[in-house]
Amino acid sequence: MICGTAIIVDAAASSEKPPQTTCPGDIEKMKHQPPIEIYSIGTELLNGQIQDTNSYWMAQQIASLGGYVRRIAILDDDVDELRTVLDDPCARDTRLVITTGGLGPTPDDLTVEVLASILDVDVEIDEDLVQRFMENRSIEKRGDVSEGLLKMATRPVGAIAHPNPAGVAPCVEAVKADTTLCALPGPPREVEALFRQTLEPMIAELYSGTRASLRVVVNLPESQCGPILHSVMDACPNTYLKAFVALSERTADGQRLPVDIVAWAQTEEEATDLRARALSLFEQQVAEKGSTMEIVEGA
Repeated sequence: MICGTAIIVDAAASSEKPPQTTCPGDIEKMKHQPPIEIYSIGTELLNGQIQDTNSYWMAQQIASLGGYVRRIAILDDDVDELRTVLDDPCARDTRLVITTGGLGPTPDDLTVEVLASILDVDVEIDEDLVQRFMENRSIEKRGDVSEGLLKMATRPVGAIAHPNPAGVAPCVEAVKADTTLCALPGPPREVEALFRQTLEPMIAELYSGTRASLRVVVNLPESQCGPILHSVMDACPNTYLKAFVALSERTADGQRLPVDIVAWAQTEEEATDLRARALSLFEQQVAEKGSTMEIVEGA
């Protein structure tokens, strides 16, 4: 859906059917997990100057950790809109909000100001970050630090600034009620480095446990495969099955449809056993349709 100047993709609330989804119940299955929301900030994203690759990449990483991304949105560089949209997840049950962009040295970089407003606190300069900037640039006097660097060393009072291993602006982490807000800079290389350093351990702990997955191919059309996905997920808790219609191929024998089978558990052994149970049940029900299944990845 479109909200003002923000482009929003809401997996839980959108009335539009998401692409490549052959199992309408898979979102309901994942909604029991702690939700994560991703917001990319920048007018340049909305006017098509730059493509938002950060959200796509982070959503992939979060899925690989067993996480559930409930919403992805692109927001304009507007204080009022940012405050309204980013405060909303804190009023719901969102566990983690990730933003990218708006942490640079220019006047339209507003993320820290907005976070401070949401938290109802002032902003302050993180002197440890200033010292790091001075060391990295061989600046001898505090008074010689530029206003741009001081702006990037600013954070809401009480927030944590995680140093950037691939750039300048840090990851700013703050908490409101039960929601953790993590603001990342916009450049993809820096997003990846900070995600690996700071967010990946956080998300892995949030979704504690082990993930076991594999991909199979079945010779069934989507209409016949969908009910099987539902049946297996209902019979095997903590499993997630998804068919990828966009990756299917037409053959002389019919349609070759890829299906991912994912299982989560506290230990690797338990996850592997659960995946095997789901796979066995899936293969049995495919056979009942007079078709066959082939494992292509993750065995």
